[in-house]
Amino acid sequence: MDYHKRLIYGKLVDRTLADVDYVELSEKVYGQPYSSDVARRMMYGSRKTLELMDSMNLSAVSDKNMMSEIDEKILELRKEKQKMYDQRVALNSSIRVRSRQEELNEILTNAILQGNMKGLEYQPHDIIPSDNDLLVSLNDIHYGANVHNAWNVYNSDICVEMMRSYLDRIIEIGKRHNSENCIVWANGDLISGNIHYSIAVTNKENVIQQITGVSELISTFLAELSKHFNTVSFISVAGNHSRISPNKENSLHTERLDDLVEWYIKARLQNFKNVFVMDDKIDETMYTVDIRGKTYLGIHGDYDGSAAKVQSLQTLAGKPVYAILSGHLHHNRVESIQGIKTVMAGSFMGVDDFCVQKRIYGTPEQMVCVCDDTGIACHYDIDLKTT
Repeated sequence: MDYHKRLIYGKLVDRTLADVDYVELSEKVYGQPYSSDVARRMMYGSRKTLELMDSMNLSAVSDKNMMSEIDEKILELRKEKQKMYDQRVALNSSIRVRSRQEELNEILTNAILQGNMKGLEYQPHDIIPSDNDLLVSLNDIHYGANVHNAWNVYNSDICVEMMRSYLDRIIEIGKRHNSENCIVWANGDLISGNIHYSIAVTNKENVIQQITGVSELISTFLAELSKHFNTVSFISVAGNHSRISPNKENSLHTERLDDLVEWYIKARLQNFKNVFVMDDKIDETMYTVDIRGKTYLGIHGDYDGSAAKVQSLQTLAGKPVYAILSGHLHHNRVESIQGIKTVMAGSFMGVDDFCVQKRIYGTPEQMVCVCDDTGIACHYDIDLKTT
């Protein structure tokens, strides 16, 4: 730039190059010769530009500094562009979630209105106070699944029969121990589910049928238990089969269709004075419930497969945890890990096609625990086989 300036000023300002022809000078200033008239106009234009730069002190700024400043401005523009893009993505995601939820709620409401279901009536009963409560699992029902293989047959009708048989065993155990209250924990996969991103409306209605079916089944289950216990509490957390995305990593943990079951049950049993749908959730993936002074932490289990997660769950709970309740793996198990009791309940479904492919065998089973102020006094493995 300084060389360019000396040539222009030498010709037009201090006149040290007054004798040099415009044509000859243009080749040095602009890299190629121009006619005398054109070169003169170009040099007068360059002079005005140089004088303007001098007046703004731009001449003191090096080419390197100018490029650095330009790069910085470009970077700022790119950052602002990215911010706008991220905001647009977040907005579209929010709109998509709300639209999907509103559509599901509308379909569910229509299904309920068209169901012509009989009302469930509450009947008060006097229950003698005692020193223990029942902790009853209702895990991995997979309502709507249709399984028929060499080891297992399962469908919605069989599920209903299993629920009746299970109810008889719970009432029997409650009478045996003179249990006062009943806490029912449903830790996910209540429906089989089949919703993905490219779902059609007919598929959504099929899943809604699963939701209304299992919700009505559980509502009736809780209504019957209310006759045999002082209070019946229901608490749940969603599982992986009810997520909207088939990919766990891409799925929002707030988008689980099992949550609609809880909403349905609360509305269905709103007139039952001794049935409570609890909402002591830390977030959508875990809850805590107090039983006789002990804290039980509930999860589904799809995020918490290893024993190392036990201490992490204790930390996330924010208070001492006596036991962790989970499902997901479709078999009963009770053990202690790092001083915390872990209680895993099985499934209603048993061996499905996935289990066959993975060479995993499991029997339909659930678990009933008798809890007092010391914790779990004993537990029962309930075989749900219908034949």
